[in-house]
Amino acid sequence: MSVGPAPELFQNVRRGMIPAHIYNDAELFARERERLFGRAWMFVGHESEIPQDGDYVVRRVLDDSFIITRDSNGDVRALFNMCLHRGMQVCRAEMGNASNFRCPYHGWSYRNDGRLTGLPFHREAYGGDEGFGKNSQTLLPAPNFASYNGLLFINMDPGAVPLDEYLGDFRFYLDFYTKQSAQGVELRGPQRWRIKANWKIGAENFAGDMYHTPHTHASIVDIGLFREPKAQKRKDGATYWAHRGGGTTYKLPPGGFEERMRYVGYPDAMVARIKDAWTPQQQRVVGEDGFMISAATCFPNLSFVHNWPKVRDRDDQVLPFISIRLWQPISANETEVCSWFAVDASAPEQYKKDSYKAYLMCFGSTGMFEQDDVENWVSLTTTAGGSMARRLLLNSRMGLLSDDRPVIEALPADAFHGPGRAQVGYNEHNQREFLKLWADYLESTA
Repeated sequence: MSVGPAPELFQNVRRGMIPAHIYNDAELFARERERLFGRAWMFVGHESEIPQDGDYVVRRVLDDSFIITRDSNGDVRALFNMCLHRGMQVCRAEMGNASNFRCPYHGWSYRNDGRLTGLPFHREAYGGDEGFGKNSQTLLPAPNFASYNGLLFINMDPGAVPLDEYLGDFRFYLDFYTKQSAQGVELRGPQRWRIKANWKIGAENFAGDMYHTPHTHASIVDIGLFREPKAQKRKDGATYWAHRGGGTTYKLPPGGFEERMRYVGYPDAMVARIKDAWTPQQQRVVGEDGFMISAATCFPNLSFVHNWPKVRDRDDQVLPFISIRLWQPISANETEVCSWFAVDASAPEQYKKDSYKAYLMCFGSTGMFEQDDVENWVSLTTTAGGSMARRLLLNSRMGLLSDDRPVIEALPADAFHGPGRAQVGYNEHNQREFLKLWADYLESTA
């Protein structure tokens, strides 16, 4: 009988020496399913995907299928996609618009708020309400369902902390991706594909790995997709970690807030709306500190990208895009990637089209960054499944001296106005913080 991982596994993780097999271990994955994905807040979609009454999408939290629907009163709900009768999936389409859902097995029907409204031969088969009072029956709602800036999350733990408390200070950074005007963002997608890689690798990479850019993505810079001449420029940016997430930034040329926003491709009308949406403290990160947010991860498996490639060969014009992605675990060595394009709902239509083109060039199922990254991640996962990987501790201590003092001190509050800890230069602080949270969840029995 399995007794679970040895305590020294988590001890090693916390000191930045990572047992290589954690990226392809069936026993650990079983524990992740129960103790992590059964307790953390999991992203399932965005309100813009269901804008009209009756709109719905079907999303999963691992093996559990949920109908995310805007009911006929305009309320957004998450309903477990299983009929109360014999357990058939009530809704088998990925998306649509419906006032009712009808089980294809025996014909039980439900309103889009989950209420059971009809079943064939109710009187003959059940004796009517005396035998089965259908009016009190509803599809099972998600144990916890909440939103932030239109991002929709489910938590399978009925006793979970509220979403705002869970996100904590990372909400400050979420706003950069999801709140560029009072109207918020709208999503297109998701694109879906599977990779033979462990889910943690991509989540860690987006959380803080600027170190791989000069090597893995050197060819993308060489072909002139970006204005900056060298990928090594990434070391001038800062990484930050705040509560349940962290990410990377680029260092911008001198200038004020408006000038720096124009530098990454935002038109003046959008800059004005962004100033109205972001707090003065958020604006200072760009305008005074000179950092522009880039990739990030919200623990455990929700990531973001903000970048600004060239969209035309004939000039130096760049245009920003935002992408949201979910690393949906399938097994210890396979992940379904769900990738959405996100854009300010108030942006001009031509901007939306050009920004979508920029997203497709870089990320998504055929993006240039995507192809570079996945080759590495698949190789890591495959190698982690062998017997030798159980003897190896991967060194994830970049940025620390042997006595745990930092190589470079954290930025003071007057140099980085965001919450949490930020520092300039290559380091693996964020990856360590990510895996410390992972270890906390997997060790906890509460």
